[in-house]
Amino acid sequence: MAILDYYDKEKQRFLENCTQCGLCAEGCPILPYTDISEVSAQDIQEGVFDFMGSGIPNQCAYTKAFACMECFKCTTDMCPEDLNPMLVNEFIKAEYISKGLANKTYSDFKQPDSTHRVIASIQVSRSEYNRITTSSGIRKVRYVFFPGCNVYFQPEKILNAVDIMDVIGDDYAFLPGIDNCCGDRHWFTGEIDEGTKRAEELVAAIASFQPEAAVFWCATCQCRFDKSIAPALDVPFQVLSFPQYLAANMTKLPLSDAAAGTVTLHEACKSAYTGLDRNGPREVLQQLPGVTLREMKHHGPDTICCGSGAICWFPESCAQFREDRLKEADQTGAERLVTVCHHCNQTFSAEEPHYNFSVTNYVNLVAKAIGIQRVDKFKKFLLWGSLERILKDADENIAESPFENDRIIEVLKAVFMG
Repeated sequence: MAILDYYDKEKQRFLENCTQCGLCAEGCPILPYTDISEVSAQDIQEGVFDFMGSGIPNQCAYTKAFACMECFKCTTDMCPEDLNPMLVNEFIKAEYISKGLANKTYSDFKQPDSTHRVIASIQVSRSEYNRITTSSGIRKVRYVFFPGCNVYFQPEKILNAVDIMDVIGDDYAFLPGIDNCCGDRHWFTGEIDEGTKRAEELVAAIASFQPEAAVFWCATCQCRFDKSIAPALDVPFQVLSFPQYLAANMTKLPLSDAAAGTVTLHEACKSAYTGLDRNGPREVLQQLPGVTLREMKHHGPDTICCGSGAICWFPESCAQFREDRLKEADQTGAERLVTVCHHCNQTFSAEEPHYNFSVTNYVNLVAKAIGIQRVDKFKKFLLWGSLERILKDADENIAESPFENDRIIEVLKAVFMG
């Protein structure tokens, strides 16, 4: 596998070239919120280097790897030796998990009754569920729209995106994120072989449509292509974020002022840090009639992550990080905190009652402006936290769901009451 070969070469390059200068640890946003906050950056990186060479566990290596939010900040213009510290974190996680020293923290969304599938099915009708889980027939198209996997927790965003693309009118194919993967989900938990396999399969699946470009909903997918896939594979298509695609086509939409108001933008941190998409979301908001953008103190290349990537193994660090960002949003006085990433939306939504703004996603604002009304049911269920209320609200969709009631209840308890 070409990507696996690339990872192996990068591991060797790290062992040969890392000087333990500590710049990657010094620039890491999450480490000041962890148990090694008082350790010098050089000592942290020495611990990382020692583990990579010997395989002997130490706290610095563990925390730097497992607290990693995968915000991609360290992957761009940080290491003087042009190494990829995030990739090194993945090697460390792979070693710890394979030796039983840490737990894997997720289930595979490709499983027939995965949490992602169940959660999506109880929020939308059966026909809508089939729409976002069925691939277009293979033919030559200009674009392939790929939503990625985690947004299936919030399926109205996928439906809004494809409805918007239909209005724009470009020739495109839909490739379900529930059956395909950029590899990130596996690399994040140290499953490097499986991540490699999934990524190479995705490139082949998109390429089968011979598109000019792949349009990715998920910022992580776009960044993964740039940092982990393109360096190893010949990718025969351009990669665009959905905000980039949308910003270029806003004039084709019949926009009203239904979404008017003051907003502040929490962009996808990794898109800003890597520079892959710093303008798309802003250009979308700036073209919405009646919308006024109030920037937070930290934005663009200086933006701050939502903290969600740390939630698996360092939930307290995530909570502190999230609180800092929400306070900064509150200081703008905006009526809405607009998210780009679905995971940010999920992370912030649960805290909405404690602040003077509502949390919404940019694509839902655009949909509202062209007359499409869909409720963010995931946010509603999250705020309710009541199994009884959720079951009552989702009754019609549950009746149409392809999943057994026992499995649905099990998933609802785990996601909304866990």
